Amino acid sequence: MSPSSNDQVLDLFKKSDALLQGHFKLTSGKHSEWYFEKIRLIEKPAALEKIVDLLVAKIKTECPDFDYVVSPAYGAIAIGFLAALKLGKKFAFVQRVEEKMSFRSGFSGIDGARAIIVEDILTTGGSIQEVVACLKERNTAIEGIYVLVDRTGGAVPIEGKPVGALLALKIEAFEVDACPFCKNGVLLIKPGASDKKA
Repeated sequence: MSPSSNDQVLDLFKKSDALLQGHFKLTSGKHSEWYFEKIRLIEKPAALEKIVDLLVAKIKTECPDFDYVVSPAYGAIAIGFLAALKLGKKFAFVQRVEEKMSFRSGFSGIDGARAIIVEDILTTGGSIQEVVACLKERNTAIEGIYVLVDRTGGAVPIEGKPVGALLALKIEAFEVDACPFCKNGVLLIKPGASDKKA
């Protein structure tokens, strides 16, 4: 992805007030100075459509042959659904039930299909790994993994596959006992989170 495209993605987050600076507890349980609040993108459909258009263009170039777009609930559902609509593919989501990702019973065609995973933000890769495990249980081939933002700067491959990111930045995330903001008494903010246990 060209630097100008990176700037375009970052600009969309900034214009949507979706890039926050402070002291945040991430879904992974780690702490960070920066937080990408994708909900502020989702509540502005025009901005979300622009960023999904960029994602769709990337997917079409890199991974044209698959059946389903699969996203984890809840934050990535709107992103994955819109991407599937624009790609002309089927859409399914997985959700955490009793601390394990699974498909709702209504998704009947996913078994043995080919899928790409579309997630919002990659920090540790934990949620994506859960989706991978869920797809493997259904004998679904994983053709690609895509995210809006990769906070590891490309440092976390999943299942040996590189993660296709619109924006890849190396943003440090601290364990609680090593967090400089905690040590300096900076107020901790826990933005919106899924039902994942930290």
